[in-house]
Amino acid sequence: MIESGRGEATDEQLSRLLESFRPDLLRFAFWLARDRSIAEDVVQETLLRAWKARSELRKTSATRPWLLTIVRREHARLYERKRLPTVDLDEVIANQDVALALNDTDPEIGDLRRAILALPDEYREPLVLQVLGGFSTGEIAKELDLTVPAVLTRLFRARNKLKEMYGVGAP
Repeated sequence: MIESGRGEATDEQLSRLLESFRPDLLRFAFWLARDRSIAEDVVQETLLRAWKARSELRKTSATRPWLLTIVRREHARLYERKRLPTVDLDEVIANQDVALALNDTDPEIGDLRRAILALPDEYREPLVLQVLGGFSTGEIAKELDLTVPAVLTRLFRARNKLKEMYGVGAP
């Protein structure tokens, strides 16, 4: 339990202290999640976890960093629990699946997909992982056994090749 000037703080004092950090926690959670409702859920779960672990907090000066750490971990837990359906990209690319190139509502998207499929593997793979898979450059580097600068170079070149295919300004 945290120390106050006269010994241990009461539950009411701790409750007020935790609640005083809610705006900071909400701003941080919103920055992480980019979604207000997710941020509010993360903050609520953070305050519950903090309350349950209140005996671990020793100094009031450590409250804010302690709570921000809990927010970061709670946000990460959301994505540990949420498993999105995946598609084996190697299989789709190996089959040159026509479904990737088809879009009845917008022919430009179909053209873009065909252009992406026409890229050499070394440029297409990191681009698909980043744009369609949402992977970071570090994750792509690990997946493709490359360095981060190599991934960045391949992404740059892939985009430039697509620009050339579309006749968009020279790099």
